[in-house]
Parts: sequence; structure tokens; C-alpha cells
Amino acid sequence: MTLTNDDKKIVKDAISDMVDSMTRVAAERDLQKQLSQRVKENTTVTPKVFRKMARVAYAANFAEEQAVNEEFEELYTELMGV
Repeated sequence: MTLTNDDKKIVKDAISDMVDSMTRVAAERDLQKQLSQRVKENTTVTPKVFRKMARVAYAANFAEEQAVNEEFEELYTELMGV
């Protein structure tokens, strides 16, 4: 494969931008872990519940989550006889 000088510059610049993006993503992941840990240490909220609440808040789909959970509960109760 032969790349022109312009192609090489485009690829090198894109790699540099991608590495910068990956660095930001890793830093954000670390922050999210720290936040979950802080909630765990200072409250009775579990990291699992905290992360789910954060995802729902981010997606702004609380009503949809409620409907899915209600459907799940109904089906589980019906199928498992609980």
C-alpha cells in the first residue's frame, strides 16, 4: 500500500486525535469509578444501583425504565409463580 504525503498527514493527525480522545475516555472512566466508590463509602446506595441511576439520568428515560421494569416484574411473577 502506498500512501501519498497528504494521506500520511491525514492518518497521523487522525491517530493523534484518536489517542487524545482515548486518553479523555480513560480519565472519565477513572472519574466514574471514583464517584461510584465515594457513593459506596458514604451512603447505603450500591455501585450497581448508582450506575443504573446515572445511566437513566443521562438517557433521560426514567418512564421507559419504569415500564420495562414493570413488564419484567409481571412476566417473572407469572412465569415463576412468585
